[in-house]
Amino acid sequence: MIKRIVLLTLLVSSVIISCKKEANVNQNMEETFYVRNGNTDMPAFVYGNGASNVFILVLHGGPGGNGLEYRAGSYAKKLEEKYAMVYWDQRHQGNSHGHLKEDDITIDAMVEDTHVLIKTLKKRYGNSISVFLLGHSWGGTLGSAYMVKNDYQHELAGWIEVDGAHDIPLLNIEVVKMIKTIGAEEVAAGRNVAEWEPMITYANSLDTANITFEQTGELNGYGHKIENLLAEITTPAPMDQGLMDYFFTSPGNPIQSSFAGVFLPESFQKSVEKATYTDELSKITIPTLLQWGKYDFVVPPALGYSAFSKIGSANKYLKIYEHSAHSPMSNEPELFVNDIIEFIELYK
Repeated sequence: MIKRIVLLTLLVSSVIISCKKEANVNQNMEETFYVRNGNTDMPAFVYGNGASNVFILVLHGGPGGNGLEYRAGSYAKKLEEKYAMVYWDQRHQGNSHGHLKEDDITIDAMVEDTHVLIKTLKKRYGNSISVFLLGHSWGGTLGSAYMVKNDYQHELAGWIEVDGAHDIPLLNIEVVKMIKTIGAEEVAAGRNVAEWEPMITYANSLDTANITFEQTGELNGYGHKIENLLAEITTPAPMDQGLMDYFFTSPGNPIQSSFAGVFLPESFQKSVEKATYTDELSKITIPTLLQWGKYDFVVPPALGYSAFSKIGSANKYLKIYEHSAHSPMSNEPELFVNDIIEFIELYK
């Protein structure tokens, strides 16, 4: 149950906070507030142990997803026991709302939104808090864009990228490679031949130097399909009844959130497909944890290896999960959480 709603508004360079109640930082936080930047209001849902003085800001996937999707699963419960988790709906996605023109929906605008939210978290909960940014999939694109802009990274204690799409052209090349190589191995072993053969044929037909917007979508669909074909990938545990209630009856449930963010302009989606930050990753100097599923056909682990080699931080770590695909938080939640806790305890 959402206990309070607070409107947080950014006007020009000052943050004006209108509070129904003072922020209540405790071990069992359950708060919702809205951040306004320009003509958009974006909800942030805060759950967990704020007394830890550590806040993990989740950049959800998509684009077109929502923050509360990331509260499902045992990993979120374990992290909330240890730290405060901030599940945020980005502009024109989830439960965000406002009067936006197509030109207002850009990666750079979302970077500024992220910056406003981080500054707001510190104003609301105290400048002494440690903020870690965690971006998954598209959230890795947005997070990378944030990390390399100005001195924004220095508002953070650390950056966690989980199967992040920080270089879409490279992503497409590596997806094609994985379909060809692992697909050939699966066919040779006689496993799911009818499913693999058309995907391999499609991959062989592509010019990886000129992959179109439509072809990117096809590859993404295949990437998700493959997660159900490989025996090496651990099947996520079934959703318990408590989470079922949360998904379908909670006032801020992610099913409700998902309806609002699926109609992003095609111009924005096409700009995302061209996004690449690999050559700028050397600018990142704060502690960084990269987490990747070995069998991620959506954002292949080659991007994790590439990022690890490029990032400028002296304190960087790459964790590959041997039985995971695009979402190691679901496939191997205990390992995933333990690695995050170990990282945060070093740099909080």
